[in-house]
Amino acid sequence: MSTERDFESVAERQIREAMEQGEFDDLPGSGKPLPDIGSVYDPAWWAKQYIGRERARDSADELRRAIRAELPRLRLASDRVAVEARVGELNELIQVANEHLGPDDRVHSITL
Repeated sequence: MSTERDFESVAERQIREAMEQGEFDDLPGSGKPLPDIGSVYDPAWWAKQYIGRERARDSADELRRAIRAELPRLRLASDRVAVEARVGELNELIQVANEHLGPDDRVHSITL
């Protein structure tokens, strides 16, 4: 008499073993509803997400260029209060940009 495990595929066995070892415990989003679960299917969803990510990366690159251009002037400025205020403003822009970026694309905050 054969059992269900006799017909278990290699992939199914690996998944089962991983589950038994807790490999899938505490994954990001665990216990949360799927995003956009109630929305209408959009066949261009992937393209729209891709374009959004690329726009965020382009904005981050533009912010990096602006910071690189401004940092030498900030380092040479004598008004420390104004410099600290501007660095704070730039760090706020960085924080907003990073909310839309993945971990590998994030802009580093500024310290002088």
